[in-house]
Amino acid sequence: MMTARPRSILVAVDFGEASARAIAIGGALAERCGASLRLLHAGAFDVPPYMPSAQPSAGELPAGIDAARATEFLADFGRRHAAASFIPLVDDGSPVDAILRESATSDLVVMGTHGRRGLSRWWLGSVAERVLRETGGPLLIAHAEKGAVSAADAFTRILVHASPPLSGKNAAAYAAMLADGFGGEVVDARYEPLEPALERTHATLLAISMPAARGGAWQSNIGEPIVRFCERPILFVPEA
Repeated sequence: MMTARPRSILVAVDFGEASARAIAIGGALAERCGASLRLLHAGAFDVPPYMPSAQPSAGELPAGIDAARATEFLADFGRRHAAASFIPLVDDGSPVDAILRESATSDLVVMGTHGRRGLSRWWLGSVAERVLRETGGPLLIAHAEKGAVSAADAFTRILVHASPPLSGKNAAAYAAMLADGFGGEVVDARYEPLEPALERTHATLLAISMPAARGGAWQSNIGEPIVRFCERPILFVPEA
């Protein structure tokens, strides 16, 4: 049985290039699936002034801005990157807490990551890794790819991967649903070495199975390395 299409999509936004890509992908999905779309910015996404080298290149929320202006700023950023209608949400709490709270009423969470190493990677990339560790539903993570295909074309060729003892059935079903919606194809590469499979198939998106309860071994050996180094959009699908 094919997985049902998402009816509610949440996109986390930090105003960087990666989150612009996440908005485009989330918007394309919302249009194709007939889903509602919410854009969420949490105050703690702001890059502190003592880290100027890590400033998002696509814009930043001005310091001291009130909630109404912050929402307007978010809405303008969203309109620049997605044609789909959406609801802008601003939260002054921590990004991880805000994303997890809003994900409770979402079928899919989409967010960007810069995938960097060192201090800037810790600030800009660790949010995605922490959400990956704690989320209970599907999570799609996108990088700011140079020369990336269009958001819709990201679903042209979806590679499914799973590591033992996971079966990858949920990831395969989710990939089939997405491919059906965008006229794409699914390549089943479960249990194959991941990097050669990605290169061999010219995959545009990776759908990977993750355990429902993520232990430290899976997170450090599989989840986090894939988030940091895979340049394609990555869809993590939980498996019981």
